[in-house]
Amino acid sequence: MKCSKCRRDAVIFQRYSGLRLCRDHFIADVEAKAKREIRRQRWLATGDVIAVLLRGDLASAALLRFLVTAFGGRPDISVLALATDDGADTARQIARNLGVPYHEVTGGRDPETVAQDLGATKIAVETVLDDIALDVLVTALEGGADSLAGPRETEPSPLPRIAPFSTIPAEEVALYARLTLEHAVEAPAQASKGLGADARALLDDYTGRHPATKFALKNLRDELSAICRDSGGMR
Repeated sequence: MKCSKCRRDAVIFQRYSGLRLCRDHFIADVEAKAKREIRRQRWLATGDVIAVLLRGDLASAALLRFLVTAFGGRPDISVLALATDDGADTARQIARNLGVPYHEVTGGRDPETVAQDLGATKIAVETVLDDIALDVLVTALEGGADSLAGPRETEPSPLPRIAPFSTIPAEEVALYARLTLEHAVEAPAQASKGLGADARALLDDYTGRHPATKFALKNLRDELSAICRDSGGMR
């Protein structure tokens, strides 16, 4: 299988785009999509300090790597890494390799409060396309029209959140981590239960036959969110 752009060996076939991409073009594709979403959402501003909580999974490690690559050379934006006790050794090594200030959250403290105390202005979360698509589907199945326009926060956050990977499928984020990081490890998958498990199976099955499904669900949320902003809320 050859890359659609340069004819080198491809590492992935994107069914939704029809492209086969080699390592370099795949990495560039992921980073371009993440930057585009940051610009579209106007998530970053001069003076921002972005905190990334390393959770011992590929997605959060990949997110840190992307942010350092994209913004590490800018004097007006800073990136720092946080980690709890679980996976702290791996997180410390990843942060050291990337040249990022690293802090451990101990004593049961809330990581986002710690980030705020360290001067962070934004929290970068590892939300991927699959998470958003599943949330939209579950919300629709539950009849929660008021929640369709945006993610449902289970806990209040002291800092604004940004999700640069929200237009990128989970499998691509994981591959990006494996291709760009030496010490990233994959955390055990959290099993869904009840309606979430049924919705995930339904979504994955339908996406297998219609590859753009998850993008369509995210676009639906974005469009509803824009309507809500313009009209002052859903009725």
